[in-house]
Amino acid sequence: MLKKLKQRRFRSKLLELLNSDDLQLWPKIRDDLTVTDLKTPLDADACALELCIARGNAKLLGELLHRFPQLNQSQLCGGEPMVTVVLKSEHALVLLSAMLSHGLGPDTTVNGQSLVELALQHPPEHAMLLINRLAQHGASLDNPQLLTQAVRSGHQPLVKFLADSGAPLILKDEKGLDPELLAFAQRAIDDKKIRDMWA
Repeated sequence: MLKKLKQRRFRSKLLELLNSDDLQLWPKIRDDLTVTDLKTPLDADACALELCIARGNAKLLGELLHRFPQLNQSQLCGGEPMVTVVLKSEHALVLLSAMLSHGLGPDTTVNGQSLVELALQHPPEHAMLLINRLAQHGASLDNPQLLTQAVRSGHQPLVKFLADSGAPLILKDEKGLDPELLAFAQRAIDDKKIRDMWA
């Protein structure tokens, strides 16, 4: 009975922390918290980690990753890797930053796709922010598929951003690609090479 009461109180404190914008409760529950607590459904079948991500609470996520670094490679309640849930979140940029700052490798792959490739699936403006953050943490952009995908999207600023960031353009098939945007991409790559020579 006493054990159940303690569990209820702890669960209540954890929910309060997850629904709060500050970390005042964090020191009170930090030492008793386990990875299991974070992955056990709490509210409407969502676990603590999922609620943290849904709220965009990057500070708390950072504290959790500092305490449990293995969470970076973990799967959430539904079996989906935490990083893909983060990338699908409306708060993807701040949450991804927290993960990268707490040990997530910028060249991590999920189901054969790099984080940069996953970021490229976002709308172009958002994709640029995510890819820039990954690049700041050392992600490799040496993948010819990135620039090809950007050309296929038809978004010129994204093409320029990737070319300026060093993404290569190696085409096996130009079918379906805008020749003007393709030429623009090649010019942007050539301009970067000239700038790098004089840097």
